[in-house]
Amino acid sequence: MGSGKTEKIATTIASPVLFSKEGTIEKVISMTKEAANGGARLIVFPETFVPGYPWWIWMGINNNKKLELFKRQFENSLEIRSSEMDYIRNTAKKNEIMIALGFVEKDGSTLYNSQTLIDESGNIVINRRKLMPTGEERTIWGMGDATSLRVCDTSLGKIGMLICYEHSMPLSRYALYSLGEQIHIAMWPGANFRSQPRDRKKIIDIAMRNMTFEGQVYTVYSSSCVGEEELKFYLDLDPNNQSILDEGGGISGIVDPISNYVAGPIEDKEQIIYAEINLDAIVGVKHMIDCVGHYARPDIFQLNVFSRKHQPVKFVHSFEASVEKEAIVESKNETECASVEE
Repeated sequence: MGSGKTEKIATTIASPVLFSKEGTIEKVISMTKEAANGGARLIVFPETFVPGYPWWIWMGINNNKKLELFKRQFENSLEIRSSEMDYIRNTAKKNEIMIALGFVEKDGSTLYNSQTLIDESGNIVINRRKLMPTGEERTIWGMGDATSLRVCDTSLGKIGMLICYEHSMPLSRYALYSLGEQIHIAMWPGANFRSQPRDRKKIIDIAMRNMTFEGQVYTVYSSSCVGEEELKFYLDLDPNNQSILDEGGGISGIVDPISNYVAGPIEDKEQIIYAEINLDAIVGVKHMIDCVGHYARPDIFQLNVFSRKHQPVKFVHSFEASVEKEAIVESKNETECASVEE
């Protein structure tokens, strides 16, 4: 379970260079180098940091304008196999640091709300897609499948990830716990809604501390903040609806397995924070509550996760060949983590 070794990790609040893949990636590179120089072995960035969260989908703008903005997002989205992603991977390798990045992923003609975990050797060890886009997000992003519920055994420990309101899906959380998750990475879009009756920061704080209590894990979470230029864009986009966003927003922190903050929470302004973690801290908590071990009742409750990847078209040359191919795919999905093939 624990290694007895203390490790330093980092998380961020950061504002994207809106609709600029290149500009935001340069921020990723700069903040990654700063964290590595600060001794961190992992840095976490916000949800859809590249090329920025599309707050415009919630503003009720006309369809023509929405399509124009969608095209801009599409043009600035990242492909897994691309020179831009290679640039980020090489930065992780050169600085010997793991990078957890939220980005809009382009796959063919469909976009996804995705997370990637790059190890200190520059390998992509997890790439996952949000299982269920929330509300208006469904008008621009596709859905992930069960192959996105993965935990990877890294040099830091067993790491899993979820995005935003996926944390309201108890079965998704439980699936990660069952895979032995020790460090949970969470990404959120941070914003101040002037007219929204609920406190988004409080919701995030509660969800993150619950994650640690429920799963007995370290939780490292990051959200974005709305910068001056981004705010100006939204005010210019719809000057009659100036109450939707305010500058700042966002909350980030690192929470230990007994739900105490070991770094943060920080709010509103772009910054990096650090914490030292030791996986041995999990052992004492698991002694009391292990929700997938001695504190579980599989004789009463069971969760089935259909982990096969579903494709819209399957070419079958023969029944025997189809069965053999599916067996190979299932065997591959059972591995804890694997680098994305070049």
